[in-house]
Amino acid sequence: MTRSQGLGASALLATLFCSTAVWADITPEEVWQNWTGLAESFGQTVTTIATERQGDTLVVSGIAFAQENHGVTTSISIDEVRLRDMGDGRVEVTMSETVPFKAEGAPEGGKPVNMNATITQTGMSVIASGASDDATYEYSAPALALMMQATGDTENAPIDISVTMAGATGIYHVVGDTSRTGESSFNAQSVAYSFSGQDPANATGFKFDGTVEGLSGTGEFNLPAGVDMENLSAALQAGLRMAGSYGYTSGAGQSTIEGPEGGGFSYTGGAGTLRFAMSSEGLSYGGDAGELSMSMQMAQFPVPVDVKLGQSAFDMKMPVTPGETAQPFGLVVKLVDLEVSEMLWGMFDPGQQLPRDPATLIVDVSGDGTLGVDIFDPAQAETLADQPPGTLNSVSINEVRVSAVGAELTGSGAATFNNDGPMPVPNGAVDLRLVGANALMQKLVAMGLLPEDQMMGAQMMLGLFAVPDGEDALASKIEFKDDGTIFANGQQIK
Repeated sequence: MTRSQGLGASALLATLFCSTAVWADITPEEVWQNWTGLAESFGQTVTTIATERQGDTLVVSGIAFAQENHGVTTSISIDEVRLRDMGDGRVEVTMSETVPFKAEGAPEGGKPVNMNATITQTGMSVIASGASDDATYEYSAPALALMMQATGDTENAPIDISVTMAGATGIYHVVGDTSRTGESSFNAQSVAYSFSGQDPANATGFKFDGTVEGLSGTGEFNLPAGVDMENLSAALQAGLRMAGSYGYTSGAGQSTIEGPEGGGFSYTGGAGTLRFAMSSEGLSYGGDAGELSMSMQMAQFPVPVDVKLGQSAFDMKMPVTPGETAQPFGLVVKLVDLEVSEMLWGMFDPGQQLPRDPATLIVDVSGDGTLGVDIFDPAQAETLADQPPGTLNSVSINEVRVSAVGAELTGSGAATFNNDGPMPVPNGAVDLRLVGANALMQKLVAMGLLPEDQMMGAQMMLGLFAVPDGEDALASKIEFKDDGTIFANGQQIK
């Protein structure tokens, strides 16, 4: 029996499905030794009942991975792994079709976790080639499935989760012996998923089913030697880097909710992408999606809600490493061409006084700042509620656009900040333009949704900060001076 010490659930799964390719060595024994060595570097506990040679195949049986992390114990069991010498410098790795997975415990300050799962694969094969310090492997998995039941605590009814993947193939290339860099790519025909739960106490339940078609993705990483993955901040400063990009061609789903407040919805969507990157230079996450159609009917709402969206996007970038050097940040949110059904419009505007133009929201902001808190240190992260995480050096409003019911607000601008005083002092300007506001307010008054005196007050307020810029159009230039004064269209307002 062999032993090494334990890490986290993600590392266990990564070792299970990826590490054989990392160690594409000449003999099955060397491949297995490198697999357990990689597990040890992640801090896992690995035990085996037997390891024996059967002709050209090394058979390892009774394998168990275990780890405890912040009060939660995770374990994975594999009945058998077979490593066959193909006689040409390559090794084929296959394993048991069923792999149990379990996690239970109570993290400090969190709710108890109780999860039981089974990973099932049919015909999965990994072909490892090359050398231990420059390895390539190709894998194919005609069918993969995950069946899981999870509860947050003993008072909650369990949630059943199933995920199946069909036609998965990929390639993985890793260079290095102690420090490692790697690249990967994969494709899958489809993924189907289902979530369901029942609460007998109040006779309610839910079910959500969906599919994603045409998956593809690429990834890369840099793993320096000797990094402690539990200390993510130190690992990033040592050179840890991870990045990935994933896409799909279409998706669809439907949900039902039982009970007096139940209902259901369904959706179909076009192609989309997801992106992720993390290094000492920052954390970024984002994605975009094409057309989306959704229909929803709730028991306590009188009409169906049908929504269409032409395009959506989200991108976030933020620094993660504390220091005295300014680091970039950014945020992009896009909801383009949002439309709702005429039946829903009719509830609020039966006289059709408001334009039915598609609505759009775009916010694109970037800048740089100095991070003073290690956000991956739980003790330091707790202080974020009491103090800013750092100082803001500059902000650029690249684009702001809000358009709906015949009115549109657009804007852009930039400012730098002086942080020598008790409060940051901006120095810069923002240009804003509002079109269609007066026509919209008049229609709201005619519909009885806006009192006339409030409309007049809003018009007076706009007159203080904006100047005419065309038919039913107002423009405003707000300037911030480094002495703390603020001007609107050349008139000092502070």
